Amino acid sequence: MFKNQLVDGLHLVDLAAVLWYGLRLSLKTSGIVLLVSFLLATVIGTISSYWFNNISYRIRQWVAYISTFIFTLLFCIRIPYYSIFNSSFNLMLVNGANDDLSAILDTAIESYGLLWRFPIAILLGVGLAYIAWLFIRKQYKWLNSLIIFNERELKRFFYVKILACFILVVGGAVFLRYGGAFSYSGSINWESASRLHSNLLNEAILDDGQALYRVYSSQNRLKKARTLTATPAELKEMIQLVDGNISETTIDESFKRTIKNSYLKEQPKSVIFILGESYGLWPFLDTFKGPGNYLVQEAESLARSPRGILLEGLAFGAGTMGAVNGYVTGLPDTGLYPNYEKTSYNQIYAMGIGNMMKQLGYKTVFWYGGFGAWQDIRKFTLAQGFDEFHESSSFKNQQGNAWGVPDKVLFQEVESYMQQYKGEKVFHFILTTSNHPPYDIDVKHEGFNLSKVTNHQISELPQDDKRINELGHIWYADHVMGEFVKRTEEHNPDTLFIITGDHSERFTFNKEVDFRTASAIPIILYGKGIDHNWLLPQPYTSALQLIPTIATLVGKSGDVYYSLLPSMFEPTSFVFNYNLWLDKEGYHKLSDGLSNRQKKYVEAIKTIAMWRIIKGNSIE
Repeated sequence: MFKNQLVDGLHLVDLAAVLWYGLRLSLKTSGIVLLVSFLLATVIGTISSYWFNNISYRIRQWVAYISTFIFTLLFCIRIPYYSIFNSSFNLMLVNGANDDLSAILDTAIESYGLLWRFPIAILLGVGLAYIAWLFIRKQYKWLNSLIIFNERELKRFFYVKILACFILVVGGAVFLRYGGAFSYSGSINWESASRLHSNLLNEAILDDGQALYRVYSSQNRLKKARTLTATPAELKEMIQLVDGNISETTIDESFKRTIKNSYLKEQPKSVIFILGESYGLWPFLDTFKGPGNYLVQEAESLARSPRGILLEGLAFGAGTMGAVNGYVTGLPDTGLYPNYEKTSYNQIYAMGIGNMMKQLGYKTVFWYGGFGAWQDIRKFTLAQGFDEFHESSSFKNQQGNAWGVPDKVLFQEVESYMQQYKGEKVFHFILTTSNHPPYDIDVKHEGFNLSKVTNHQISELPQDDKRINELGHIWYADHVMGEFVKRTEEHNPDTLFIITGDHSERFTFNKEVDFRTASAIPIILYGKGIDHNWLLPQPYTSALQLIPTIATLVGKSGDVYYSLLPSMFEPTSFVFNYNLWLDKEGYHKLSDGLSNRQKKYVEAIKTIAMWRIIKGNSIE
């Protein structure tokens, strides 16, 4: 099913490694199941012959039955889960709890065969669990046939059995705890299991129990990271460290900035920010030349024109809501969910893009191709400086799926609105939806040319029908966006466009790719007055810097805005997000390679953001 991800095929040495590492790692999971039956059956049964003869085998039967059923069900769920997220169970399992559950259910039914997969999984689980039940019963009959000790002999061997149990518990527990080893240095765990060249094989090493433990462990780390321990004095030190003004009494005022140079000669009447679902940088890269150029030909034509600039950068996070939270608050991803925090509904984040554009004289309108109840996005954006919110349920054309309408319909609604309010100063924030499961748009009917992305020599790109359809949705999202830009320019030639992606890590490549390919997003500035000469020597940035950049572009000299970081037009030695950091040398894990000063800088920015979200604006 996933053989397209094994571009070099499956070699025996790889298969042996997966089985060996998987066997060792699964000792941890099986050890938990074993511990339950060991304590309730073996230990008590060793002390009490009545318990051993009448109760312990029933306990073992139920433990075997329940564990077999659960793990069979998890295995069946894991297959479509991997198809969607290119991973065994991960943090998206937790994030999904905040999504639109009805939309998730509809997608599971329509695109991933829930109605036929789930009954089969239940039947398979019940069947295998019953076999485990019978096996335990036969095992006990066999064990009883071997027991020939009389009561006197049983008492004689009592202390021997106690000693044997102790040795078994101590030695076995250590061996299971360290995944087939007796020390941490020789152990294997979910963090050290990625030892092969293929993501598919690395994920296959994890059993479902360990994959769920990865979710639990990662979530716990996020909770610890969200613990705010800084004092007001320490907060001021951090504000000073990142060039904030410590004489102010609020965080927002500490980061008030004044526009010194006007980049655009005329302030555009319309500013359009397009946040593309799963719109990654990778199709723009030379590695994917040919198919990639076709997939994003509209965006490339804008970026390469005399009126366009293309930069690459880091997204706020790995999901859509992480990006929305980032732009609406103007704060980096800290593991918190500002859209669910009380502060977000009591105070305005001055650094947020809605408030900023409103202060610069624009009416602010948020457009979403989905539904406003998702992640409370409607209430959240309206509470944070947006004057209007428009969602798919209010559109004239209701075609679409459980996640909303196609991007073409979304852009048509924006165009209609712009015609109605032509001449007004309006900032449009457009969040698209089409490049997202269930990938059910008829892209061929829309004009997608299959031959443009097949019969190539790019080993990273799969050519199976499912992934080709996903490529078609990348093309569709870019195509309808480009058509929208062209039509808008005809009627509003001074419009400023900002086009970027919410995140990139969705598409499944044939093999593991580098951080740039997997995670980078494009950032395109396009419109009247945009000048290539503005580009700095380092063509990289972060989503967090995009907000002050827009303020610098549309504001006049002397206008003020609020931002933790400077705009893209000011040189920076490095940028970062929730997981990576980027400098002139390339992309790196946030946990690797930062100097002490850089670590303190990142920690300070994140602590200031957490304080702002949890405790509010006041520094005291």
